[in-house]
Amino acid sequence: MDKKVTASSIKNFTKNIVIDDIIPEISKDDVNEFQIGKHFFYEIENEELKSIQKKINSHYLQVIPLNNSAIAFRKNLSYLYLFEPHRNNYYFLRLDIKSFFHSIDLEQLKEIFEYYFDAKDKYIDKNKQQTALDGFINLISYKIPKNSPNEKFRNKEIIPMGFITSPIISNIVFRKIDIQIQKFCSKHNIIYTRYADDMLFSSNKKNDFVHSENFEREIEILINQMNFKLNKHKTVRKEHTISLNGYTIQYSKRQIAFQEKVINEFRVSNKKVYIIQKLIHMVNTKKSSNYILKKLFNYKLPQNVPMGERTKYEKEQLLNKVAGYRSYILSFINFDKTYNCLQEDTKKKYLKIIGDLNKILEDK
Repeated sequence: MDKKVTASSIKNFTKNIVIDDIIPEISKDDVNEFQIGKHFFYEIENEELKSIQKKINSHYLQVIPLNNSAIAFRKNLSYLYLFEPHRNNYYFLRLDIKSFFHSIDLEQLKEIFEYYFDAKDKYIDKNKQQTALDGFINLISYKIPKNSPNEKFRNKEIIPMGFITSPIISNIVFRKIDIQIQKFCSKHNIIYTRYADDMLFSSNKKNDFVHSENFEREIEILINQMNFKLNKHKTVRKEHTISLNGYTIQYSKRQIAFQEKVINEFRVSNKKVYIIQKLIHMVNTKKSSNYILKKLFNYKLPQNVPMGERTKYEKEQLLNKVAGYRSYILSFINFDKTYNCLQEDTKKKYLKIIGDLNKILEDK
């Protein structure tokens, strides 16, 4: 590790972030727990705590080095960067880490962060009752209440999904494993990137080891060091083409000037393009916002929207979809300017889609 990082250690922590007294655990009165699908999220409602966590990020966590395979929650890096290093490969493997944030072991986290706290200034309070490290842990962790609907983690102290400090902390904690996985993959000519709980691996056409049980078992062993587990039902093994969350990497061959050439492309998935084109067609054929939202997105109007405002509200929701898709397709066009990841015919198709979406937004 780089010793220069300790310049932002406990002296700056106590000066810029905290407090000269005992730091209590975060109370359930300061946190809003909510559920989206199967996942539980925790949002800080206390404005002072929010401000402190922002300072922890900016003055402290953001200077700690990360492994370059970690893509998520980093400045100037988007989900696109998870895929780009794999574009020229043939065999693909996606592995998912189960309950990623909430599975971070607090004792192991303390061991990792102990390095960044100056032993000379070990305590926060004058009576030396609480170490700075323990105070720090209290500010970034949360003990799930006994009566929480989150049954799996009831009465356990976790790094909550939803705290603004959790994303950077997850990358710092996982750095050791990232390095080990990267070294192992390098020995076998395999590319590795990770976006939070999504791990993506790939190799060229002459190397299918990435699809073997031995490879997956080795990755399991490495992540088990810190008590992480794989979501087996989310494992994806593909050859020549893989589509994840609307993104596609495709390896194909084409006849160009009487020669067969390998064409590697990173693009929007066909399914996503179909939905966007269907949306454009429905708008152009004057289908109602309500009809389009229900037909394409299984949309349900919130019950608290007054009857007289429903048409306006639905139109706004549809335009938000249009604007979102425009930004999404445009991100590929901009990404292509640097990485040349799109074929010319694909680029022309996307530019036409952007033009059609622009027209919808202009006519609103």
